[in-house]
Amino acid sequence: MRKSFITCQLSMVTLLLLFACGKNDYSSYCPTWNGFTYTTGSYPNYTQGNPRNIVLHPGDSIHLLAHQKELGHLINATYYSWTICYDTLDAEGNKQHVTKVYNQRTNYDGYVAGYDDGYTMGSADPLCHMLIPENTEPTDYGKYDTIKFVARYSYSGQGVTIDNGSIVDNTSYSGRITPQSGPTGGGAAGYFYFSVVN
Repeated sequence: MRKSFITCQLSMVTLLLLFACGKNDYSSYCPTWNGFTYTTGSYPNYTQGNPRNIVLHPGDSIHLLAHQKELGHLINATYYSWTICYDTLDAEGNKQHVTKVYNQRTNYDGYVAGYDDGYTMGSADPLCHMLIPENTEPTDYGKYDTIKFVARYSYSGQGVTIDNGSIVDNTSYSGRITPQSGPTGGGAAGYFYFSVVN
């Protein structure tokens, strides 16, 4: 009687372990996105901008945040790149197109989400601080200056391929961020548009 009771208990424990293991999600996938918000001014004494009318002035600083709608899962090495494009005058007074790149690295699952001296850590929403130089030229009429955001993720599990598509809530966010995902890694690309006026 005791032997069959122990066997029954072991069978129940085995079933519970199998059930528990079956519920684990070993799939890797990148975040989905809402879009961008920004603040301008002298950090941390900044003022919130209107996401639908983004006007900056020479000498302004801009602090851009890419908002995740849903967090990613089972992600290791993470690379964020922010590329800002605008026009300035060179030493001879000629208009010159300028591109500046800001790179950040973190480990999505390996660090506690947060910010370290302005750098994004772990799964926190990507953040970048940029300066519009004093010699920036006004944006040409009918055109926009741009900031391009790119995210690249290395998966630690089996990647799930997702459909491409923009996830945008125009009431609160600006720009578009489009996720991509494959078997070993994923990412996203997005654009934020602004105008410079004197």
